[in-house]
Amino acid sequence: MEKYRNVFVIAQKEFADNIWSPRFTILILVFTTIVFSISYDSGIGPEGNAISRGYLDISHIVSLFLPFMGIALGFDAISKERESKSLNVLLTHPIYRDNIIAGKALGAMITLILVVFISIFTTLGTILLASGTELSSPILNRLVIFAILTYLYLSIFLSLGILSSIVTKNATKSLVYNIAIWVVLCIVFGMICATTASIITEHKPLDLDDNERFLRLNADIQKLTPSHHYAMAVSGRPSLSWLGVSSEKPSVEGIFDMEYTLGQWWNELWINVLILIITPVFLIIVAFIMFLRQDVSKDMG
Repeated sequence: MEKYRNVFVIAQKEFADNIWSPRFTILILVFTTIVFSISYDSGIGPEGNAISRGYLDISHIVSLFLPFMGIALGFDAISKERESKSLNVLLTHPIYRDNIIAGKALGAMITLILVVFISIFTTLGTILLASGTELSSPILNRLVIFAILTYLYLSIFLSLGILSSIVTKNATKSLVYNIAIWVVLCIVFGMICATTASIITEHKPLDLDDNERFLRLNADIQKLTPSHHYAMAVSGRPSLSWLGVSSEKPSVEGIFDMEYTLGQWWNELWINVLILIITPVFLIIVAFIMFLRQDVSKDMG
């Protein structure tokens, strides 16, 4: 029982440190402003399901830019404790290493829930006010699933940040590495895929004659990034990154495709959802193992 209490105490401190940090406040204000603007435009747009249209627009922003929020919550989770020498203090108390990493991860994960909550309800409230649309039960069910998918997607980058903070032992280096990973996986991965497939197949991306092999290889390479699986699950699009193209187009156009039931959506896209679930769990397990096996005697000096 004492072990679990230590985990929750550390998680509570991590959560408080996160939400009261100027870094978190600035990021959440900037993102909320962007979400509000896009949601308002969707709400006053052409007739149709304003909520579905609004969340599809927001999914682009989430896919490309919100992973940075996950990085910001995790990149210095352990390294900041090393640099401030507070890790030394923690380890001199009857607190085990697994308590520390579990508490850090739990606190960051809870903070991420708050981020997703603010994003989802800012979007929903803005769209409802701008369009006058009524919120139906089927749409509400899909909103809940969208929120879960978004949380899982951002958890991947949070887990990468925590893992990086353990491996690099330096907050600045961890931030630089995580920004590089974010830019590659979220912003320019579509261009990287197209270039790689073009070199391998010796086919120009803009040449539409007999380009099936290029498109198939390009689609296979895109599966290496979590943004692909998130984009498929929420919008039915293979890529939301810059210059992302693919021949892979499911019949169900994401979670907000109201022409299909949730069961049909799951049958079509369950692999993408499963990868979003497995990836952060795997990364957190690796982070646990790395931290437990790491020699911290140097930090005690």
